[in-house]
Amino acid sequence: MPSASDIATYTEQVVSDCRLTSTSIFFVDQTVEHRRVSYLYHTGVSDEAKHIYSSRMVYLSDPFAKCGKATNEFIRWEAPHLGPMMQEAADYRGFLTHHNINVVGAWCRGLTDDLSLIIGTHRANRIGQADDVPIGLLQDRLNSLSNMVVEHLFAELLDNSAGQIALRFALPGATATTSETVRMSDRECEIAALICEGKQNKQVAWTLGISEFTVENHLRRIYRKLGIHSRAALVAHFSRRVH
Repeated sequence: MPSASDIATYTEQVVSDCRLTSTSIFFVDQTVEHRRVSYLYHTGVSDEAKHIYSSRMVYLSDPFAKCGKATNEFIRWEAPHLGPMMQEAADYRGFLTHHNINVVGAWCRGLTDDLSLIIGTHRANRIGQADDVPIGLLQDRLNSLSNMVVEHLFAELLDNSAGQIALRFALPGATATTSETVRMSDRECEIAALICEGKQNKQVAWTLGISEFTVENHLRRIYRKLGIHSRAALVAHFSRRVH
């Protein structure tokens, strides 16, 4: 599986080969409860720009982030279907102007209904002026880079107990108590993961900033959903790796 270092090295090569100035790789989570940006790697983008894009939620008006929900392709700045969204994206356009970020386009990849991978590409020239950027080569390289990022993300997920639990319940045919698929909340997944790591209720409560009573209530619901009756059974239930 590609490492974070492999991704960084390949990204730098893409910037050089495709005559770019900067590139940003990040995830946009637009679920109502957890709207946020998670950065993976940047080259040529200032820390100030990264902070403002995230803290001021510029990504909520970013047309590329919106497109990323249901696609897996390179979208150029001048793409016709971006036009209406650009007209409504004053925050995004103002952000680009203020930080002198000149967009060539972005590889947009939907990972779930609300989670997108965005690989933004920029150059030192007028916005949309990309005549000397080899678009065909750029598209090919970004496709490969996107696949590297997803492989890396999947490997990281499987190395983390919370990720294994979340993945198990996201996959079709996930564990079921009867004929219905088990549904666990984010909090229940967090608690189950910590229990599987060997933490006691008091430690779980401290880690999550909740009371032991709340932890116990969540555990009772988890046991009931999974049809089990003990911590040992919970650990055994999630000890199997997803293959």
